[in-house]
Amino acid sequence: MLSDIIMKIAFCSRGKFSLEKGSTKNRIELSESLRSLGWDTVLVDKQVLGIGTEGKVQESVHSTALKEFLLDNNDSFDVVLYEYDSLPFERNIFNKQTLFVARPAILGYHLPLTKFKYNFRTKIAKIIKSFLGHENKHQELLYQKKINFCLNQADLIQVQNRKDCSMLVSKNHSPEKIIVVPNGITPERISEFGIRRTKNQNTTIAFVGTFDFRKGAMDFPVLYEKVKEKFPLLKLKLLGTSGMFYSEKQVLQFFPKHFRNDIEVVPIFQANELPELLNDCDIGVFPSFLESFGFGALEMMCAGLPVIAYDSPGPSDFILPDLLVPTGDINALIEKVIALLKDKALLKQKAKQARETVVKNYCWDDIAKEVDYLYRKHLDLLRQKHVFQNQV
Repeated sequence: MLSDIIMKIAFCSRGKFSLEKGSTKNRIELSESLRSLGWDTVLVDKQVLGIGTEGKVQESVHSTALKEFLLDNNDSFDVVLYEYDSLPFERNIFNKQTLFVARPAILGYHLPLTKFKYNFRTKIAKIIKSFLGHENKHQELLYQKKINFCLNQADLIQVQNRKDCSMLVSKNHSPEKIIVVPNGITPERISEFGIRRTKNQNTTIAFVGTFDFRKGAMDFPVLYEKVKEKFPLLKLKLLGTSGMFYSEKQVLQFFPKHFRNDIEVVPIFQANELPELLNDCDIGVFPSFLESFGFGALEMMCAGLPVIAYDSPGPSDFILPDLLVPTGDINALIEKVIALLKDKALLKQKAKQARETVVKNYCWDDIAKEVDYLYRKHLDLLRQKHVFQNQV
């Protein structure tokens, strides 16, 4: 196997690389861990591609720019990691000795099967869009067809959770072509999250992630109201909410006015601020319906917070099994939260188990060693196949 060769990898992103964005943070940190193993790593975002630095870029524009970049650098990389639907082109136009690894952010196969909860305005907007033809079965079928094509062109498919792997196999993608690579936390960050100071007397629930319908926006008001009935001094911290609803005001509008003084909303924070922000919290919740991983939940666990979550793709891989509830069952989630907050000894035990899970299984340096092995193994197989085809 290619064990002694210095490898070069391109990490590709539609957006702009930032440690404050979970969607790119994982690639930045994996890049750093691979670099410590001797890899040469390059981050390729829209700025590198020359298609702007701010705002969204049309998918077709990004795909074309990424294709041209890879063709211009045809012999530069041993491995290219990219969003799985961002290269809708025939594989044979690219270097046959480069390992092309398709990585789903959100695996589109799940979308038609996932029933998100929306507010009234969004429901009406979706009905109107559907009536006007903006959302229809034809578009959905076209997107599913695009997914199939892109995945079939990839040399390797890298998912972040086991449910994505099972879904791909159910769609007739070969399990030999799929690897599961979770997200992790750097050793330095693990240490930072391990520093616990004196907390406030009030009970505080935390959530780390964007505030949107996919992540359970409609369930938070119900959760907070029901738990607050049992714990009148209850506080809620919503951290990193900026996304679909970018301001504190927009997020707070989901909650009754008489609750808003007890809810802290932090739309954006610097990565190094999170340990301190979680320091006075008791428990985490993660009512997300669909994830690739759920990095915010892992960070809360690293901070010593037991996290109660929906049994959705991503979090179901690492959340303590007895703290998972059926996806969408907000009443079951509420019951778990109340039961845990009432039992201080159990809360302390689960907090310890949560952090130990991260420390033992989700350190980036350990994950990078496995990634190094897997990439070299599959690249070796790819190049052997290429040599064999040339000889035939």
